[in-house]
Amino acid sequence: MKLATYRNLAPGATGDRLGAVLTNGDMLDLRLAYAGYLDREQGEGRPYVIANARIPRDMTEFLIGGERALEAARVVVNHAEEAFKSGGEPTGPAGERCAIKPKHFRLRAVLPKPGKFFHTGLNSKKHVENTGNKAPENVSGAPRFNTSLIGHEEQVIHPEQTQKLDYEVEVGIVIGKRCKDVKPEDAFGVIVGYTIYNDITAREVQKSAALGGVFLGKNFDTTNPIGPYLVTADEVPNPNELLVECRVNGDVRQHERLTDMIFDIPTLIAFFSQMTLEPGDIISSGTFGGVAHEQEDPEPYFLKPGHVVECEVEHLGILRNPIVAP
Repeated sequence: MKLATYRNLAPGATGDRLGAVLTNGDMLDLRLAYAGYLDREQGEGRPYVIANARIPRDMTEFLIGGERALEAARVVVNHAEEAFKSGGEPTGPAGERCAIKPKHFRLRAVLPKPGKFFHTGLNSKKHVENTGNKAPENVSGAPRFNTSLIGHEEQVIHPEQTQKLDYEVEVGIVIGKRCKDVKPEDAFGVIVGYTIYNDITAREVQKSAALGGVFLGKNFDTTNPIGPYLVTADEVPNPNELLVECRVNGDVRQHERLTDMIFDIPTLIAFFSQMTLEPGDIISSGTFGGVAHEQEDPEPYFLKPGHVVECEVEHLGILRNPIVAP
């Protein structure tokens, strides 16, 4: 499934909602569609109440529901697809339309409020070589904060504190089970899915403790786009080999496979699960070679207002964001 957090643009609609992308591109309101399924197919007398409990609006709350919540979503997505194939469409208990055309919704950060978001640093052989760093002996991590997160097509507001704003395409690994001290061989069993993450970085802030270092340089508001979807693990074959690419105004800047990672996905899970991980927590892969500050003359490569950044990962889609002036 391609799960998403979206906002319905219809008059009177409020708040972010949990949805799933159908094969025709429509966004399925999972909670409302599940209520309709319970009403018509299961004879449930309280379909809205049960649907609200099983499929809440918030992605993290939904993932806390575990396999039962995921199975409910799968059932209703399949039911919706069958409805379209038979010439109908999915509806709620009172006939409410559940499938929203792309022009009527806007994607948001796919996980707007993760409990924990761990960024992995210096985890690409080529990136380490190109930046003149030594290969790390162990995983390097730092937190990301919810106020910095935005979704697909949302604007990155260029921080006034930097003239060296850099792009970093990464894969976001999303935890689906509460776990601790996970062995590498068991790591894929705790992953619910994957998403795309652009770790946009203010380089001169990152490199200066006096200016705020990594803590601030990678956490300015709107500088951590994530999405467009959470693609469930069953639809992502060979995640350790995913192809990633970053483009700025159509110019390819990064192009690499996850096989270039120094510490692979199971190793990252084992490392970060030394503390308890919970459903909805995110671990990033780390970025790859080709970022602006690796270049002999980096100035033309840094992001500026008017640029559009596209991060693409096979099986996961394209995450696109414009850079705008503050």
